[in-house]
Amino acid sequence: MHNLVMKKAKHQIIQFSRNYESYSYRLTTKVVSKMLHGLFLFKKRKCEILAGATTFFALLSFCPAMLLFISLIGYITGDVEGAKSVVLSTVNENIPSLAPWILKSISAIVDQQLHTTKSSNVFNILFLGYSLIGLISALMYGVRTIAGSRASGGYLVEDAKSFLVGTLMTVFFGFLFISSNEVLFKAIFFSGQSEFPSFARTIFNFQILPIVSSILFFTAFYKFSSGKKISSANAFLGACSFVALFILGKSGHWIYVQTSKQDLAQNYGNFSSMVMAVVWIYYLVCSFFYGASLSNIEKENVFSIVAVKDEDSVDPDAPPAIPGEEQYFESAS
Repeated sequence: MHNLVMKKAKHQIIQFSRNYESYSYRLTTKVVSKMLHGLFLFKKRKCEILAGATTFFALLSFCPAMLLFISLIGYITGDVEGAKSVVLSTVNENIPSLAPWILKSISAIVDQQLHTTKSSNVFNILFLGYSLIGLISALMYGVRTIAGSRASGGYLVEDAKSFLVGTLMTVFFGFLFISSNEVLFKAIFFSGQSEFPSFARTIFNFQILPIVSSILFFTAFYKFSSGKKISSANAFLGACSFVALFILGKSGHWIYVQTSKQDLAQNYGNFSSMVMAVVWIYYLVCSFFYGASLSNIEKENVFSIVAVKDEDSVDPDAPPAIPGEEQYFESAS
């Protein structure tokens, strides 16, 4: 029996070694095909327009979001001032070429909002979370538009769903702040040790926890927020694409520094950093909706062939047919 198993395993290894080029070609073709179909669906659903509207909500929610994360981290650690410095440093690290004067202005706004209290409580966290409903609703509306599904349940139900999703997203981003900041990571997970264990140092240096948690969270978000049945494999592919585009955009920032930074500075002066920050947020939202497009690809034909009736069978005096709601919202995928 053992010899039979070893012989079968050896046969599979030989078969794979002889056909790995064919396997690689098929896998590459399938992945590239999925990415192209996702791009076509992205363009068909006008996601660049959805991304522009969502960017507007993101800018309006920027300060409430910062206060929310400061309150959340301050509630966990008991140190609001330390939480403020962590959030501001994280913003500075994740928004490319943010000018120091903008960071100081943001810090002044945050200080003015926090001067009335030196502690965080659940009520403040829930209130700030409610202020982010507009951004969460815009993200969920975009995902449902891409999926071709309609919201149901009325305004109160949709607001409740947005608030629930916003609460989960707030907890998730709070975990991202903790897992990507060395001081918080050590204080939360290794508070009783003077130094990082070797395995913890490896996990933190390679940012394994933020990457894995982001993929898992957005896989669940794409799967359950679209309003229709989405396969876990497609949702996982969309989440991986979004995270990869975020890493690619952040790592490829040097291209902007080498090519267009001086031109932006000449055209916009001190506001060039703000322009770049808006473009960066727009890029992130486009990447998010592209991941949603990939998660909604169920068939190979994104653009189906539309049958055209014979001209002889059509009454020239008849008014044009008005498409129904079912036809309008029918998913292309």
